[in-house]
Amino acid sequence: MSKSRVFLYVCLAFISGVSIASFFIIPVIILFCFFVFGGILMVFGLSARSWTVRGQGVNLAIVGVIILFFLAGAMRFSQKSDRAPRTLDDVLRRSVEIRGRITQEPAQKEKSQEIIIEEGKTGNKVLVRTEKYPPYFYGQDIRAAGLFEEPENFTADFDYISYLARDDIFYVMNFPTVEISGASKKDLRYYLFSIKSAFSKQINAILPEPHASFLSGLILGERRSIPKELTEKFQITGTSHLVALSGFNITIVADGISKFFSALSVPFRASFWLASIGIGLFTILTGASPSVVRASVMGVLVLIARKEGRLYSIRNALVFAGAVMVFHNPKILRFDVAFQLSFLATLGLVYASPVFDEYFEKIKARIAWKVKPRFPEEMGERSRSSEIGTAHPRKKSFLREVFISTLSAQFMVLPILVYNFGSVSLISPVTNVMILAAIPSTMFFGFITGIAGFIFLPFAKILSWISWLFLQYEISVIEFFAGIPLASVAVAKLPFSLVILSYAVVWYWLWNKNKSTEKRAG
Repeated sequence: MSKSRVFLYVCLAFISGVSIASFFIIPVIILFCFFVFGGILMVFGLSARSWTVRGQGVNLAIVGVIILFFLAGAMRFSQKSDRAPRTLDDVLRRSVEIRGRITQEPAQKEKSQEIIIEEGKTGNKVLVRTEKYPPYFYGQDIRAAGLFEEPENFTADFDYISYLARDDIFYVMNFPTVEISGASKKDLRYYLFSIKSAFSKQINAILPEPHASFLSGLILGERRSIPKELTEKFQITGTSHLVALSGFNITIVADGISKFFSALSVPFRASFWLASIGIGLFTILTGASPSVVRASVMGVLVLIARKEGRLYSIRNALVFAGAVMVFHNPKILRFDVAFQLSFLATLGLVYASPVFDEYFEKIKARIAWKVKPRFPEEMGERSRSSEIGTAHPRKKSFLREVFISTLSAQFMVLPILVYNFGSVSLISPVTNVMILAAIPSTMFFGFITGIAGFIFLPFAKILSWISWLFLQYEISVIEFFAGIPLASVAVAKLPFSLVILSYAVVWYWLWNKNKSTEKRAG
């Protein structure tokens, strides 16, 4: 067994251990048995001396290492769960006053804002819901007085308690009395959020609504001011990812930017670096939160896969990146839908995209044959030319590339979307193709417009007309397709076992397809 394959199995074993431990409480005695069994296999495999037994011994050692890494994953999840601070349970359902620092950028809702503070004495995280005004900012030291509670699940379809526990948040305060009690902590993230806030204000000063909010969503991930009607249309057309700080968004946009530069005949090496720089700027502008950093890593991996030319060569890097992220916070594997969408969308772009592209090529060839049949002699000559390497494949169109990428990503995330949200957008691939073709230009001119606003506002307003045209086009497309009957269909929520089964079938199908592709290439 090659070292590359061993490394892959080890990473997958660790992720599997985290996954199993997130669903089931594994008794200590079973963990101990795993440890002993894995250790015995590893020692026996490494200590074998004869050549006949040596090959089998090495395999046993590998099995032992895989078992130990599975055990390490399970223990890492248990360790993360046990170490989460919960030292304020004795004041639950009481009116208390706590003091702490805001550790994340406040989330702006339609009529309120949500603040996450770290209590100064115990380090416990508390979610505070308060009035929309006055606005609060990252790093501020605040005092909150009110009823201290545990979070509750609002619906049976969404485990809100586990969603908050993902970030070690076990306490909430709803609309307490809040006041600033100290100076702001000015670290790196404070300045990053300050840049983001200033950039957002420039966009709001230059563009009208809802164009300003839409552009802020595209570039900064902000969607607090987007009208409710337009937000619902995003959901119907399957384009909500455009204005969300999710890996699905960054992965799709990064892939679209790369294809956009390629369509302009920019050298592939240059387009790779330009798209990577774009992801870096996006990460900085959004405040470099852990979720955005994770998503950006996935986006860069897709670009690397494109750069290497053989998408399946990125397999180990992708799985290793996922294992590192899961090690940092094991709870994201089960409770973070954004991480799941990010990882699955990346898998779709890396593995499903070549398969769909091959099907598209076959369909195109059949249609071309029926519309404009060739003489057998001409087809034979073209085939012989292709065999000796003199044929030059035509460059694929930008719209085709975007369509294949969008279809591949959405194909991979479909079971998770249905499981979590219970609806399917039937016109999502078409809508996304028409919009994603213009997204790189929209983001480019929007970014230039925002920067110009800091330098010379009249000039920025002139540039804003270009951004407005792109934004208006995209909003019009969304509104048009959202008005089509049965654009989005509600479906019964899938059992989780069926989700696992569907991904097993999909993965087996993709594995067979990519394996046959590798054989033809070899």
